[in-house]
Amino acid sequence: MRQMFFQMQELPQLWRISRMDFAVWMVTWVAVVTLSVDLGLAVGVVFSMMTVVCRTQRVQCLALGQAEGTELYRPLKGSHKLLQVPGLCILSYPTPLYFGTRGQFRRNLEWHLGLGEGGTETSKPDGLTVAAAEPVRVVVLDFSGVTFADAAGAREVVQLASRCRDARIRLLLAQCNASVLGTLTRAGLLDRVTPDQLFVSVQDAAAHALGSLLRGQ
Repeated sequence: MRQMFFQMQELPQLWRISRMDFAVWMVTWVAVVTLSVDLGLAVGVVFSMMTVVCRTQRVQCLALGQAEGTELYRPLKGSHKLLQVPGLCILSYPTPLYFGTRGQFRRNLEWHLGLGEGGTETSKPDGLTVAAAEPVRVVVLDFSGVTFADAAGAREVVQLASRCRDARIRLLLAQCNASVLGTLTRAGLLDRVTPDQLFVSVQDAAAHALGSLLRGQ
C-alpha cells in the first residue's frame, strides 16, 4: 500500500501518456483501498482486460492508397497525396479477429465494398449513409495487423469470401501470418479462394490486382 501511495506522484505523467492506463490504475487503487489487496488487484486485472476488449472493438478498417513514386501504401485518411485505382480497394484491419470484433469487421467490410442491402447505398458503421462510388472489382485485405483469429472470426472471413465471389469481387489476402492462415484454412477458406489469391505483401497483391483490372478480369 505504501508503494502504491508513492506511485501517485507519477499519475500526472501517466495521464499525459495514456488516459486509459490512468483509469486502470485509479480503478485498481480504489478497489485495493476499499476492498483488499488481493481482491483489488483482481478487480484491476478484470478491468484492464475489459479495456483491451473495448479498444479492439473500436478499431476501423483503414482504406489504403499508394504513396506517389513509391511502392508503399498508407491510410487514405488524413492524406491527399495517395494514389487510388478505380475499382481497387485496399483495406487494412489492424486488430485481432475474434468473436468480439467479428461484427465490427463485417460492418466495415460491407460499407467499404458495398455489400449491404441498400443496392448502391451502404450503411456506414456509425449509422451514416453514403452513396457508393465506382463499384469495387478487386479488394486486397492487409492482414498484417491480425495477430490471431478464433473460430468465429475465421468463419466471418470465409463468409466474406463467399459474398465477394457472389458479388463478382475478387478477394486477395496479403501479409497473413502462418497461425492466422492456418486457422482460416481449417475454417474452409481455401474452399472459397485459390492459393493464388494469397500474397506475402500488399505490394504484390496490389500489382496482381492492377493486372487483373487491366485484363478486365
